[in-house]
Amino acid sequence: MGLYRCGQCDKEVELTMSDPIRCPFCGFKILFKTRQKVVKRVKAR
Repeated sequence: MGLYRCGQCDKEVELTMSDPIRCPFCGFKILFKTRQKVVKRVKAR
């Protein structure tokens, strides 16, 4: 699925589709998806 950051211990977690939504370090269930490092540019009108 992607790279997530735990809301309690602030460690980065790599999850796949079969993994439960839970931090493997502390067991916290709230994970935040990290942003990409590439800046996306959109031309405004």
